[in-house]
Amino acid sequence: MRIVFVNLHGNEFLVKTLNKFIFKQSVAIKHKYILDYLLSRDDVEVCSYINKRGLSLSYTTRNRFLQSFRFIEHCIAMKKNGIPLKKVKVLKKEEDIRHDDIVIMYQIFGAQFDFRHRPDAFIALSQLHFTLDQAQVMKELDPDLMYNESNMQKRFIAFNEYYGWFKKPYLVIPFVFAERFKPVKPFAERLNKAVSVGTITYPLYLLKYYGTQCLQPTRKQIYDNAEELKPWVDCFNSDYLAEDKPYNTNASANPLRKFFNRLHDKFFLGHQKKYYSFDMVEKFNSYKMCVVGEDIIGLPGIGFVEGMASGCAYIGQTVGYYEDYGMKEGVHYIGYNGTLDDLKAKISYYQQPEHQQELEAIAKAGCEFVRSHFNGKAAAESLLNNLLDAQKRWLALHPNNRD
Repeated sequence: MRIVFVNLHGNEFLVKTLNKFIFKQSVAIKHKYILDYLLSRDDVEVCSYINKRGLSLSYTTRNRFLQSFRFIEHCIAMKKNGIPLKKVKVLKKEEDIRHDDIVIMYQIFGAQFDFRHRPDAFIALSQLHFTLDQAQVMKELDPDLMYNESNMQKRFIAFNEYYGWFKKPYLVIPFVFAERFKPVKPFAERLNKAVSVGTITYPLYLLKYYGTQCLQPTRKQIYDNAEELKPWVDCFNSDYLAEDKPYNTNASANPLRKFFNRLHDKFFLGHQKKYYSFDMVEKFNSYKMCVVGEDIIGLPGIGFVEGMASGCAYIGQTVGYYEDYGMKEGVHYIGYNGTLDDLKAKISYYQQPEHQQELEAIAKAGCEFVRSHFNGKAAAESLLNNLLDAQKRWLALHPNNRD
């Protein structure tokens, strides 16, 4: 079987891209586990279709001279990521994509959708870092399946406004913890309170739908009331606008100017340096409980998986997010209604000596569940099996137009 990515070398969710190496930026390669799993299987051929906007250092330009370096960039990126060139087959023409291929694309990278014609193949679209910007392009692409770490089709209130045309399967895949997140410190030796982590950001589009620009209002709530919450929660959240200067937002289409803007930002502006200065694994292992405020659009934060994998009893809102993964309130996590009063009440309950055994049981069950179901191999294998099942149904309904 063949799995085709588009401009794989420029997908920062699958590999560390060349610009990250150049600017020496740390990056969370959130779906690296998917690529690693596919590359490990002898029965899977991983391909990268490199289109005419495949130069990841300047996706916006269509300059033929600059774009002529995109294949060289692919080779350099693969080498720097430790991926042998023979492990990834490069496709240089749209026609090289076959009817029985599974094409995986990522919504956030607009340059991936530079096709003359929709590929005659099964297309799966990742909505990781969900946006509204590409809705019309997505409609023209007409993907056969969408997937994300939460079902945005039922969670995000504006989904139907922009994606109401999409009536096909929507797959929920779990967040995956990095292997460094593990229980190190015995539960009994940890602080008997919760730690709150996660960044607070402010996308402009939220105001229209939620009356606020804050994407993580429960994190903001804890951040703003950190002193009041001291007996129950230690707050290590980072408010991006309050603590750091944002990237240079110059919207110039000039790729050279954008390059120097980013260079200036890298060396002269701060970006959550305080937040990223502490060891998150050590932080989780210092506490018996953790809270990672969810996104208002219907998405948990990846920190909940990392905290649970580190042995914390996780505290999350009882709105169905975690049940989508197969978790159960009171068994794998502690549920609360999203208010400070209920948060304090739940933590107070589990801080009592007579409830310590119950608390540890939840932490242990949650840790075991996450480590069994949210590890890279298990998650990638489940995703591939689901894609193959969906593709099988698609092939039955769509005969090969080239035959």
